[in-house]
Amino acid sequence: MKTLRLFTILMLIVLVLSMWTPAPVYAKQFSSASASTATLVVDLAKVKLARLRVNNRTGGTLYVKFSGERGYSFAASSQGKTTFESVIQPGKYTITVTASTCNGQLTYRKKVRGGTVSLPAFICRRK
Repeated sequence: MKTLRLFTILMLIVLVLSMWTPAPVYAKQFSSASASTATLVVDLAKVKLARLRVNNRTGGTLYVKFSGERGYSFAASSQGKTTFESVIQPGKYTITVTASTCNGQLTYRKKVRGGTVSLPAFICRRK
């Protein structure tokens, strides 16, 4: 009987802890008292967002960073092709690619219009 009681109490503790999650956090714009702050409003229904497709053959995590009119960062830990769906707004970007298993980085310049931005396969070569 003691075992059943212990098991029941343990299950209740597990259920309570599994329901006890952190409160969701929503990003909001930082409000500044400065009048020179420009506000950019983008209607996502009208903007054609681009997808990003990478082919990770590094044996580790591939990190992709877009710098330009907007900034984006992506990480692809699974090997093979990974597609990040409709996330990049059109514009001119400098793309920096690094990998957890490789030294150095690769840099590309691309103009994103929409559709799919495909990057070549990335492979680490060791000497």
